[in-house]
Amino acid sequence: MFDSLKKHFQQALPFTEEELNAVDQYFTERVFGKKEMLLQAPQPCKHLFFIVKGCVRHFHTKDDGNEKTCDISLENQWTTAFMSFNNGSPSNLSLQALEETTVYSITKENLFALYTKHHNFETFGRLMAEQILQRATDTAMYLAADKPEERFQHLLRSRPELFQRVPQKYIANLLGISPESLSRLQKRMHTKKS
Repeated sequence: MFDSLKKHFQQALPFTEEELNAVDQYFTERVFGKKEMLLQAPQPCKHLFFIVKGCVRHFHTKDDGNEKTCDISLENQWTTAFMSFNNGSPSNLSLQALEETTVYSITKENLFALYTKHHNFETFGRLMAEQILQRATDTAMYLAADKPEERFQHLLRSRPELFQRVPQKYIANLLGISPESLSRLQKRMHTKKS
C-alpha cells in the first residue's frame, strides 16, 4: 500500500526500506466523493494530504458569501491549509474534491513523530514546504498579471490539464474573471491558432 507515495519520496531523497515501511504506520488512505469537502473553513486543518488520484480545489469564502478559488491541486501534489495545519488555528481555506479523489493523509502529530523517528522525512518535509511556497508564489505572480488574457495564457501554458478536468466556472474564478470572459478568451485563442 502507499506505493505512489513511497515512489514520490524516493524521487526526492534516497530513503531506506525501513523508512519507506514507516509510511504504512503513519499515513491513512481516504476517498472523497465528487464535491465532498476535505476541509470546511473555519474548522482547523488537522491533515496534510497527498493526492493519489483526483482533483482538489482550494478556496475561501468572502464576507459576501461568494467563493474565491485560490488554487487547484492534482495527482502527486500535497495540499493542506498550511497556516491552520501548522498552528492549529481555524482555517480560512476550504478544500473540495472536484472529482472522486483518493488521498493519503497524515496528522500533524504523526508527521512530527515520523520526523523524529526518521530524519530523512524531516528533510523531505523542508523540501516539500519549499515547493509549496514556490507554487504559492508562482500562482500569486501570474494572478497579479494586469490583463486577464495574460493570466489565462500563463495557466494554459503551465497547467493545461486543468482545462480538461476542472469546470470552467472554477478556472474562471481562479483567474478572477467571469465564465463568459473565459469562454471569449478561449474562442479568441482558438481563432488565433486557426
